[in-house]
Amino acid sequence: MQWHNGMVEPKVIPVFYHVDPSDLRAQKNDVAVFFQQHEEKFREEMDKVKKWRDALTATANLSGFHISDSIKVGESTYVRMIVEEILADKPDIQRSYIESNLVGIDSRIEELSSRLETKDNEKVQIVGIHGMGGIGKTTIANALFRRIKYKFEGSSFVDDVRENSSSKREICALQEKVLRDILEINQNFNVRDPEDGANMIRTRFVHKKVLMVLDDVDNFKQLEFLAATHDSFGPGSKIIITTRNEQLLSDADDKYKPDFLIMNDALVLFSRGAFKTNSPPEGYEEFSCPAIRYAGYLPLAVKVLGSFFHGRKALHEWESALNRLAKAPPVDIFKTLKLSFDGLEDSEKNLFLDIACFYKGRDKRDLTRVFESFGFDPEIGINVLTEKSLITISNERIGMHDLLQEMGQQIARESISNRRLWQLEDIHDSLKNDQKLEEIEAIVVPDKKYDVDEYEKKVGFRADVFERMKIIRLLDIRGRFTSCEPTIFPNNLRWLCWSECPFTSLSTTQMSKLVGLEVVGGTVKQFWNGQKVIIK
Repeated sequence: MQWHNGMVEPKVIPVFYHVDPSDLRAQKNDVAVFFQQHEEKFREEMDKVKKWRDALTATANLSGFHISDSIKVGESTYVRMIVEEILADKPDIQRSYIESNLVGIDSRIEELSSRLETKDNEKVQIVGIHGMGGIGKTTIANALFRRIKYKFEGSSFVDDVRENSSSKREICALQEKVLRDILEINQNFNVRDPEDGANMIRTRFVHKKVLMVLDDVDNFKQLEFLAATHDSFGPGSKIIITTRNEQLLSDADDKYKPDFLIMNDALVLFSRGAFKTNSPPEGYEEFSCPAIRYAGYLPLAVKVLGSFFHGRKALHEWESALNRLAKAPPVDIFKTLKLSFDGLEDSEKNLFLDIACFYKGRDKRDLTRVFESFGFDPEIGINVLTEKSLITISNERIGMHDLLQEMGQQIARESISNRRLWQLEDIHDSLKNDQKLEEIEAIVVPDKKYDVDEYEKKVGFRADVFERMKIIRLLDIRGRFTSCEPTIFPNNLRWLCWSECPFTSLSTTQMSKLVGLEVVGGTVKQFWNGQKVIIK
């Protein structure tokens, strides 16, 4: 062990792996034999051997970790302890990389961290983060999770709980994720029932120190099934819950409601979107601040509005845009978010509305061919939507903030033509009452939100129901949607999905523009007679 003069001595943590530190310190037993061999080999360089002896003695005198068969502690526990020891003096080791693009995050994490501090280190603690959509709940929870997860024996970040727990199957999938994350193994646990899954989590981790984040929870059943209780995990465990509904935090030990951005932080966030710098260029300050005030200091709205102003270099454009804002004060956040939508090309608008109504959370790679069949140019379109902060891409999945999705769905509902239908009540009313069938552009039935009995009561339209849908391009239906086999599908149809179709055949002969055909399950055996020519 040798350090250069004038340099700060590095911290050395020796790990004595199946070797007795006293043998190293006194250089006895096997260590003595090895040194005798080295002295014979390096008899002309005894100074070198002496340095080795001194370094070994110095190392053995340091405080470190002794791993041996006589100490009944798993090696994974030692690994965690070693990492914790190293990171204890390096709080910025992950922060600088992961959080470099986050604005105002440190103060928020400090506030949340203070609520996690407790005099009783053995206590299992539940802390909730609540507030309106777009305030940064998920961002704060994720940043803190990354900073402190090394302190625990296991950890799991369960994102989009509300979005991914609308059926028993999805809840079981979340439970399996928790099991895999905390155990750090890629194993199928075959959880078949939410109650069994919750019991499995409690049984396996009741003595384990765990960090778990449940993101975007919207009902008590989700907390119950994901074992978010004080008796589910071992001493010292922490459970963080993010939600819009403060009532769900009735059992939490503490709650944290993030504030809106202060002007300085909002200006940095806005400038990064509008100018790709941390502050406005000279001459743009007087326009940036009013834009931020229009956004209401909501982080998501500030970011989206910054993207809206990006590329507008002429000051008169800014003046015009701000005048437009002044005429439409921020009654609600939708009007702020809609500004980015208004600046899209028609194909990009259609892409955004399809994602908002049908495809949020889906794999981008699976959707590329679908969007191509509609002529939406997804390769460039998805990039534009991402750049304008209208969608996000994470692990190849397309994400969209709840407020943005609600805005898109509101726009779709208000559309006079090119109607999109994705709620079963709207589909039922339109088709039963023959309401503007010729204006329907897409139908996607949301099978997750209705049980089979209720579903059967609402469907069963006549076989020729599709004949008048002249411009429909997307049809994604399930089960017995029509009373008997459909006789005619529209020629404009580009993508047809019919899961669990109860008929033995589907006549697709006349669909010359059809690009995608997905029939999963069901009893279909024939689609057309003879050869089929498809015009792409």
